Amino acid sequence: MNFSISDRLAGLIGGAVLAFSATAAQAADLPSLKAPEAPPAVDDFQPFFVKVGFTYVLNTTSSNLSGQSPTALARGITTAFPSGVGATIGDVPTLGFESGIYVTRHISVNIGGGIPMYVNDKTVGFNPANPVLANGTVLTRLMPAFVPMTVNWHFDNFGPIRPYIGAGIAPGFSFSNQNAFLTSVHVGNSIGAVIAAGADYMIDRHWGVSLDVKKTFAYVESYADGMNIPGVGLVPAKVYQNTHFEPWAFSIGILYRFGPSDIPFLKY
Repeated sequence: MNFSISDRLAGLIGGAVLAFSATAAQAADLPSLKAPEAPPAVDDFQPFFVKVGFTYVLNTTSSNLSGQSPTALARGITTAFPSGVGATIGDVPTLGFESGIYVTRHISVNIGGGIPMYVNDKTVGFNPANPVLANGTVLTRLMPAFVPMTVNWHFDNFGPIRPYIGAGIAPGFSFSNQNAFLTSVHVGNSIGAVIAAGADYMIDRHWGVSLDVKKTFAYVESYADGMNIPGVGLVPAKVYQNTHFEPWAFSIGILYRFGPSDIPFLKY
């Protein structure tokens, strides 16, 4: 049987088509290869934190003094007269600490404090009409304390540095009052406003360094039941001290963050 060239060419084309169809069918039966899925991102946000470090409290306070006059008391006059001098409370270097929680990634609730230290409450100025109160006379030694509680807003667009600002309240009181020129001293409690600013620098997900400054605005009323006048001794007379307690607190310390990021009530 003789085949023409056209018949042979048609046979070759048909064979190629059949071979291609078989190869395509085999390829369709092979399992498809997919790129591996990326593992889910791990949220390493740490909502709790503590800070410990050095705090210096610069007491820019001012006080008005008034008291009963012993000679007037002898005549039955109990009115308290202005002393003609002011008073101020000294600075306090101490170990400060702060703790808190992030309720969102930008908002934290903080509470701070420090180890109480004794500080002098002394007169400022001199009044010739009241010579027993020389400039710098120590009226009493106090152990003042205030507990700033703030809500802070943190900025997160500066890499590992997170600046913040905040505001809140600061209850204040005195742990102890020692006699000096004044005796039986009673320091009233107070609650004032506080503003805060600072920055945290995170070294890793847990550890960091913190810088912080706070300013408190409070008003405190105090009194004493007697005076220990040099050369005279103890004299029973009321002395009143009304203080604008407005310290600056500068802090530097280490920061540690911890805790899970999946706490249900936190709004991340």
